[in-house]
Amino acid sequence: MKKVLLSVGLFAMAMSAKAQDLTFDAGLKGAYSATEMFNNNVSNLGATQDYKMATGSNYGVALNANYGKIGLTVELLSGMFNTGYQGTLGTTAYTSNVALKTFSVPILIKFGGQTGGYAELGISTNGVRSATYSNSLSTATSDVTGKYNGYTTAVLGFGTKISLSDNLPLILNVGARLQYGITDAAGVDAVGIDLTNKTIYPTYETSHAASIGLHVGVTYKIK
Repeated sequence: MKKVLLSVGLFAMAMSAKAQDLTFDAGLKGAYSATEMFNNNVSNLGATQDYKMATGSNYGVALNANYGKIGLTVELLSGMFNTGYQGTLGTTAYTSNVALKTFSVPILIKFGGQTGGYAELGISTNGVRSATYSNSLSTATSDVTGKYNGYTTAVLGFGTKISLSDNLPLILNVGARLQYGITDAAGVDAVGIDLTNKTIYPTYETSHAASIGLHVGVTYKIK
């Protein structure tokens, strides 16, 4: 009986120690990124359809669970992802853009403590709420929402978490994050043609959303 009680006591002590190592924080964050949607069919067209740097942004909440130097992060982000183009049609130059309104849920493993430097690795699922095509040759815009799929990106990031005060449990999070699509976002080309159009594009190529940007947030240490 004494051995059983001793074993139970040791187990309880171990669980208590582990619970003390488990910390949580939650907060608000925002990001500003260079964005683009890459497709080999567009890439192969040369000067008639070329890429032009675009930008996007998102904002939302982040929830973090940390166990020692390893953490799990789940974010809920609303945002805008733009993909830009430029080219010439005959002798006429043009630019165009597709503006995607997105809702993203990154799920990330973080390596690092509750403060200090960190690295993160994971995936993000991205829903497309709407997509609007515009072209410098016309004032009209086109709703191309149905041409796009929700897509998943692989995520790699680095940054630092800085305690803002010894008296307040607030942490400033500043980092850079790279994302690249691992599933097909589909969509339209630089002149608004559906990339599934087999007359124009006999060989279908997948579209990969890519971004690299600055992420900034403030989190509150719950525990």
